Amino acid sequence: MTTTIKPGIQPQQPPVQLRSQSQATGGSAKAGGAASVRTTDDSVNITDSAKALDAASRSDGIDSKRVDEIRAKLADGTYKPDAQAIASKFAAMEAQMGGKA
Repeated sequence: MTTTIKPGIQPQQPPVQLRSQSQATGGSAKAGGAASVRTTDDSVNITDSAKALDAASRSDGIDSKRVDEIRAKLADGTYKPDAQAIASKFAAMEAQMGGKA
């Protein structure tokens, strides 16, 4: 037995009927192929934390005023970073991520 496949020709498939359609129509298909739609009581609740996370992800998270202050101090040579404060923040951040501080 040899089967020749011709590109571009798709076999005809019978229309699919969902069980909910056949039950709603009493086992017969509707004319014109229109499907009935059932309403459900499904709902979604978004928690306050998810809302806060969404709001945070939408903002750019940059304090423009603080950036301008630091830029001005860098430009005139008066910016003096506090190495101890920076190290403490890094240690705290690593502890939150599961590292040892």
